[in-house]
Amino acid sequence: MTSSTLNLHATAITRKSTYLVNPAFDLLFICGGLVLVLSVAWLWTNGTSIAQTQQSTAWVAFSLFATYMLSGPHTGATLVRLYGERDSRNSFRLVAYVLPALLVLATVAGLLVPTVAKIGAVLYLLLVIHHYMAQSYGIAMMYCARSGIKLSERDKLLPKAILYMAVTVAVAQQFTAEFQRQSFLKIPLPRMDYLPTEAVHAVQYLLLGLIGAFLIQSLVQAKSSPDKVMPLPAITTLVFTAVLITVGNRLSDIVWLFLPHLLHSTQYISVVLAYHLKKDAENNDTAEIFDPIERMSTRFIKYFLVGLIFFTALPIAVSAIGFPLYLCNAVVFFALSFHHFAADACIWKLKNKSVHSRLVT
Repeated sequence: MTSSTLNLHATAITRKSTYLVNPAFDLLFICGGLVLVLSVAWLWTNGTSIAQTQQSTAWVAFSLFATYMLSGPHTGATLVRLYGERDSRNSFRLVAYVLPALLVLATVAGLLVPTVAKIGAVLYLLLVIHHYMAQSYGIAMMYCARSGIKLSERDKLLPKAILYMAVTVAVAQQFTAEFQRQSFLKIPLPRMDYLPTEAVHAVQYLLLGLIGAFLIQSLVQAKSSPDKVMPLPAITTLVFTAVLITVGNRLSDIVWLFLPHLLHSTQYISVVLAYHLKKDAENNDTAEIFDPIERMSTRFIKYFLVGLIFFTALPIAVSAIGFPLYLCNAVVFFALSFHHFAADACIWKLKNKSVHSRLVT
């Protein structure tokens, strides 16, 4: 879910509630509360020791389990939405049919040519950060619309600056010796230490300055112009995501990718389920209180099974041909992720009246 997904064009809308579900649910699963709790628990048990975290069987097992429980379903939700609705398939034919064909060719090339797999790893690490931040920015704008907040382009300058500066920091880290990863998903990465460490520190300080200016601006507006200040869940979502993706790049793959991806996935699943809950309610005004819970559970299981097929069964099947399982896992993961990035930017655009009505109005 990207910023284009929830590009609101400063439309003022009156809502009974700013929150998508309720304050407790949104702050925990969409705004970063769950990730914050897990981060505090990790620091409490392991301190800042990277080696100790990597050797902690419990944390590694929990990270892998929690990531899989949400990563697969969150991509599965995109596939179900794209291919399960005729309007989506017909409206986005390039993403639905042409892009998958190209990615299949790229996957085969990645299996046969190691350099292609390395390129896939580098591209993923660069693109995924923008994907995370753009989704959080879009959700922040959604909260504004649900609150009836009319934001001008000038009002959006600092939030957008935070978005792009956070992406700049995370990308710059990939090209700095101190932060660069040696491998990703067991795919060795090429040396790309083109930037001095001081350059990364400079943009980090600039990001902190932008966040500070944004928070101060919000406090001032809360007193002088309450109709222009972004609501609490919008501010929390944007700032927390920016900080999260830029502070822990030197940690292991399990820790660094687990926490941002957990936030991203919980946000996405929450929005998807809320969307379908509203859609189901439109078709069944007399539903009993437990019917939505049952429907959402069934839907999540469907997403989980789709993810299981593509992220687990497919790599195992490909590895049966004779390719290493780690390589099959990696190239399939890259292909599915790239398709997800593209599909996600299409199917959730608010110019689609059904999406707008179920997420905002």
